[in-house]
Amino acid sequence: MKHKLQRKQVMTYCLAAASPLLLMALIFNFSLVFGGSYIFWTNQEILGYIIQAEFLAVASGVLLVLPLLITTNNTFTRIFRFLLFASVVVVFAWLSYDIDGMAGMLFYSLLVFITFGGGSLFVFDIFSTQTRAFLTLLRWSLGIFIYVSLQLSFDLDSDITAWKGTSVVIPFGAAFFYLLFLFELVFYPPLTYYLERKNAEEMFISEKIAQVQEKQTT
Repeated sequence: MKHKLQRKQVMTYCLAAASPLLLMALIFNFSLVFGGSYIFWTNQEILGYIIQAEFLAVASGVLLVLPLLITTNNTFTRIFRFLLFASVVVVFAWLSYDIDGMAGMLFYSLLVFITFGGGSLFVFDIFSTQTRAFLTLLRWSLGIFIYVSLQLSFDLDSDITAWKGTSVVIPFGAAFFYLLFLFELVFYPPLTYYLERKNAEEMFISEKIAQVQEKQTT
C-alpha cells in the first residue's frame, strides 16, 4: 500500500511538471502546423525570445541545485533556502534583462520553473534531498544536451540573439519542449520512484545499524 501511494504521488508530480512543457510545445507546434499563424498572442519574435531565454534557463540550472542540498525542517531555514534559490533566479533574470529587456527577464523567470519540473519543488520537500538534487542535475544535463544537439541539427548560428529573426526557432522550440515533455512523462517517474525507494531502504538499514550499535554499547 505504501509503495502504491508513493507511485501515485510520484506520477502526480511528474504529470504536473510535464503539463507546462506540453503547453509550450503546442504553442510552437501550432505555428509549425498552421504556418504564419500564432496562438496566445505570440509571434515569431516572441517565440525567438522564448528560445533565447530558455538557453539561460538551462545554462543556469546547475546553480539551482545548491538550495536543494540544504536539508531542514526548520521554517526559518526553509525561508532562507527559498531566498537563496530566488537570488540565483534574480541574478540571471537581470542578465536576461540586459540582453532582451523586460521580455527576456519575464520569459527567463517563467522558463526556469517550467524547465526544472516546477522549480520550487524543494520548498515542499516532497522527495528526499538526494532525489531532488539528482533530478535537477539530470534535467540540467539533458536540457543542455538537447538544446545544443538541436542547435547543431538545425545548423543555427552560434549567436543565439540572432535567432529571433529566423523562422527556424519554431521547429526548434517544438522539438525541444516535446523532448523535455517526453522525458518528464516517461523517464522521470520510474527513475524518481527508484531513487525514493533506494533512499528509504538505505535509511532503514542505517537505522537498524544504529540500533544494533546502541545495544552493543549499553
